[in-house]
Formats: sequence, structure tokens, C-alpha cells
Amino acid sequence: MIRLLASIALLFVTGAGHAQSLKVCTNEWPPYTLLEEGQVRGIDADLLYLVLTNLGIRYDITLEPWRRCLRKMSDGKLDILLDAFYSDERAKTMTFPSEPMAESSMVLFHARARPYMINSVDDLTGLRVGTEPGYAYSLEAFAKGTHFIREDAPTLDANVGKLLLGRVDLVITDRAVGLFTARNMGVQHDIAYSPQPLYSDRVYAAFSRRPAVAALVPSFESELRRVKQTPEYAAILRRYHQEVSIQAAEQTDARAD
Repeated sequence: MIRLLASIALLFVTGAGHAQSLKVCTNEWPPYTLLEEGQVRGIDADLLYLVLTNLGIRYDITLEPWRRCLRKMSDGKLDILLDAFYSDERAKTMTFPSEPMAESSMVLFHARARPYMINSVDDLTGLRVGTEPGYAYSLEAFAKGTHFIREDAPTLDANVGKLLLGRVDLVITDRAVGLFTARNMGVQHDIAYSPQPLYSDRVYAAFSRRPAVAALVPSFESELRRVKQTPEYAAILRRYHQEVSIQAAEQTDARAD
């Protein structure tokens, strides 16, 4: 039934008897999205593939700078923005499913040579924090605080480089993303993070508000919720060295019996 509803909605999207591919855009945010042998892979990219394939929906995905993805969505040239944080402003032009792609723990990384233990935004007084352009930091006290400096760098790699050079004091990012990036850069022993997340958030596959595309959301969120409880999703998490939910692990073990 879910696949049937999605197929009907997709026919309205195309306005014809053949299905065009939906256009999906995201940026490189490993281990959630990354480029591997010319293909967009990662936890959320692989999860999106499972869900849309199960629904019989074809799509094309590109890996681009985040601001370009946002601009494409704003200009109506995009159907899905993958791994978007929710904000009231974005909700004016995008439809957010009730089920997120992932839960994100936003932590502050520091150079081991210059340690900081940050438990709240209040502890940031006078410090310089590396951020990324176009990102929606949902903790208002961080996004609008004036007692510290937010400084953009074009990529997380650039932010980590600035951190090691002492050009910023801290870098804020998702914990898994920061650890994955540090390993790729070979500096995993040179940086650390405050164990207390500054805040937690969710990332979504945000859909265009065009009626025909938004009509796919109910089917998408139902199938996403189902897939996240399957052995296939557990295998994706293991592939990228992430924790596996207890329920998914139990289902995997039961299938092996």
C-alpha cells in the first residue's frame, strides 16, 4: 500500500505516465554522506537509497557545497535536501517528515595541546568557535550568542586545520562527523572533544513544498521508520562503524537463528 501511494504521488510529480528521477542534494558530511569510488555513500545516503528503492522511487543525488544545495532548494530546482537540520525559517519552504534520518550530538572539539572542557554556551565567553556556512545551529543561545565569536570556514577539514593552528579555539560539529573527519585527516590523536554535547538535534530529508513532491512525505516517513528497525539498517551502521540500535540488532540475531 505504501509503495502504491508513493507511485501515485510520483505520477503527479511528473505529470506523465513515466517516472522522472527526483533530484536530491547534500554536502559531504561523513560518515552520513561521503564520496566513495565516485558514488554518494554514507549512513544517510545508503538509508535514503533503501527507503526510496523500496517505494519504487528513482532519484539522482549530488554532493555539493551546502549553500549551493540550499540555493537549489530555494530556486525550486531540488526535490529533497538530505541531512537538513530543522528551523522555522526552512519550514516555510520545505516539508520535514516526522521521522528524522539520524540523531545528531553536537559537540565542541579542541586541540589536545589547548584543552577546553565546555559544558554549556556560558563557558564560551571570549572564545573563537569554528562553524560552517549555511548551517542551522538550532540552539538559539549558540546561534545568537554575543559573548563569543563564530567564525565560518568553507569545510570541516578547514576548521580542523584552523583548530590545530590555533586560529580558532573550538570547532562545533556532530560527534561522529568530527571523529570520522579527524581519522581521515590523520589527526585523531591531536584533537579531542568535550564529552557533554552542547546540544542534540535531528537531521532530516527535507522535501520541496511543491504539492506533488510533498505528497510523497507520508509514504516516505512510514517506510523510513520501518527500515530503521531492520537488519539492513543495522548493517549500514556497522559498515560505517556506528552503534547499532538494540531492536535492529535483535532482529538481525533472530534472522540468523
